[in-house]
Amino acid sequence: MTNSTLPPIDDLRARVERLHERRMAEDERLVCMERAAILRASCERHADLPRARRQAAIIRDICEQTTPAFEPEDVIAGRVLEVIPDASGEALYAAHPELFEEDGVPDCLDSMSIFIPDWGWLISAGLGGIAAQVQANLDDADEAGREFLEAALDALGSASMLIRRYADVARRQGLDDIADRCERVAWDAPSTFLDALQLLQIIHLLLSVLIGGRDVTPGRMDQYLLPLYRSDIEQGRITREQAVLVMAMFMLRLTQAAGNDTDFDDNTRRSPCRYSHLYVTVGGCDADGRPADNELSLAILDAVDFLGYKEPTVCVRYRADSALEFRERVAQLVIARQPVTIYNDEVVTRALASQDVPIEHAWDYAHSACHNVLVPGIDAGSGPGFHNLPATLLRALDRADGATFDELMALLGEEMSAGLAAARSAAEWRWENKLGRECPLLHSALLRHSVEQARPCWQSAPISHMNHSAMGLATVVDSLVAIRELVFAADAELSLSQLREALAANWAGHEDTRRQIRTELPRYGRDDEDTRALARTVGEMWVAEVARASEGMDRLAMWPAFYSHIVHVHHGRDTGATPDGRLAGEPLSENQNPSAGTVGCSPTTVLSAMADLPVDRTPSGACTMTLSPRDLTGGLLLSLLESYFQMGGLHMHVTVVDPVMLRAAQAHPEEHRDLMVRVAGFNGYFVRCAPHVQADVLRRYLS
Repeated sequence: MTNSTLPPIDDLRARVERLHERRMAEDERLVCMERAAILRASCERHADLPRARRQAAIIRDICEQTTPAFEPEDVIAGRVLEVIPDASGEALYAAHPELFEEDGVPDCLDSMSIFIPDWGWLISAGLGGIAAQVQANLDDADEAGREFLEAALDALGSASMLIRRYADVARRQGLDDIADRCERVAWDAPSTFLDALQLLQIIHLLLSVLIGGRDVTPGRMDQYLLPLYRSDIEQGRITREQAVLVMAMFMLRLTQAAGNDTDFDDNTRRSPCRYSHLYVTVGGCDADGRPADNELSLAILDAVDFLGYKEPTVCVRYRADSALEFRERVAQLVIARQPVTIYNDEVVTRALASQDVPIEHAWDYAHSACHNVLVPGIDAGSGPGFHNLPATLLRALDRADGATFDELMALLGEEMSAGLAAARSAAEWRWENKLGRECPLLHSALLRHSVEQARPCWQSAPISHMNHSAMGLATVVDSLVAIRELVFAADAELSLSQLREALAANWAGHEDTRRQIRTELPRYGRDDEDTRALARTVGEMWVAEVARASEGMDRLAMWPAFYSHIVHVHHGRDTGATPDGRLAGEPLSENQNPSAGTVGCSPTTVLSAMADLPVDRTPSGACTMTLSPRDLTGGLLLSLLESYFQMGGLHMHVTVVDPVMLRAAQAHPEEHRDLMVRVAGFNGYFVRCAPHVQADVLRRYLS
């Protein structure tokens, strides 16, 4: 017998479609004014309380005063009121933007972004079960620990109260099924798949929208929800199609208040979770290292495919021994331009182990935000640190008078080291003056280690790290090739001072040399072993220097990566001309990819070059590849992907598009509002991207 609490399939499908259409037409001026008003009054009222107790008091005010909202299509609760501000609302925003856009409220309400709670613990224990564990640890805690645990109990009780308030409003509106579901999970562990989604929805709302934070990520849904999903399917409480459609609705709601635009370049939404990038991780391996893809993995892929929205991204932990049906379905979604990104599971786990993550934790990784790998329930959080390698090379060149090529490489390593030392100092300052003092209370209460140690999660986490991403790798490799061939070769055509003159002139008056560099010399991404070897050398230098800089850090450890997000465009604006022929102000090369405009590359040669990098020591990182929809089949895509991963590649994101589509979208945006492209660690609607982001996407796809 199927679940009678859900509408008929056709009705359910139509509800998701209406919600999607409404989201796409949403006014980006919408704001949760109620949250700002609550926080303003609450922060003033509780300013003098000790930190942990202040967090609990503010969270209670949020949960007591937020108005539960519903749309006619809803089958699970978890929506807040958003309005277009009037004049007084705009005045409040102008005076206090921190009440609208910050994670929490600075110096008042602590919060986190780029975070994965221990969702599995929440689902198996419920809020009440977690509270019981908190209560059990009170007697053994010291004074500071008792204050923290008592505040955590209060926060868990407040979360429960918020769920009950949704139940009450649903009951008054005649939504008895939703009310019953909320009442069941307000304290007790969910016993059905729908109940679990309901609990996740409201707790995610509280963390992401109300307390406030970007990239609060669902993690490995196909693992922690699988027992309930299987039980419900077996008992006839839900059908697979019902589950797919409800998950699609759940996924769309995860990004409420985040806005339809892509990232900080063009997203104008005034909320703490604006431009959130959420990853649902599927596949990978289980606690014994065996393939973990399953029937819920496939249902999640179907939900994302039906929804057809830019978020969440499905992060596929790809293994050659995963089920063929799973791998083929992944390929189908890629070809359909759905938000899917793919990691080589074995390489990521090796890379985590290289950073001293125990293998049993490494097997459970998931991704959050833009290619940030975390261990759910273990990692406190992460964040990006971007390093401009071409600028680093230019500094080394300024010191290279009289040097040999090998000595120039040593100078490059010294400049890397200096930049990373500065980054370490900044991280240590951040720990001493911010993170080490903060108490993101509900976040901490949803992590076992925090409860067990009676300390906020930043202090208690077995793992906390920051990614240190090298940008402009191909720009540097191609520049080093040019320097080696034109300055240091036996038949050198330039002196170092002449090269500097050409760079200072932005190549004006040196066009023939620039043309020679760009068309005649080897370049990264082509079939050239010497260039690949040089890229490996630069990559090994970066990995080694990051490891050296991180020695002795027990918090915010430094992990290496080769990744650029979209900041390679911003850094390029401030970077002078480079020896690879790049002009001043142009974007740096992207991620692990060849420089835009490099000719003579094929998918095979590009993937070979990227696979040669030392990515088995970089848990995070990215590459993007564009393939034409002409003649692309799922079988061809899987063959390409598996060959790349067998060579040792880390990651692949494929966008299936051609220049004609992109130019047509620019000319007639109203006809192409659903055209999704991979921007960086996220998908975006091409016509909604900022002009310079569109230009960068075109540059990549036309190279």
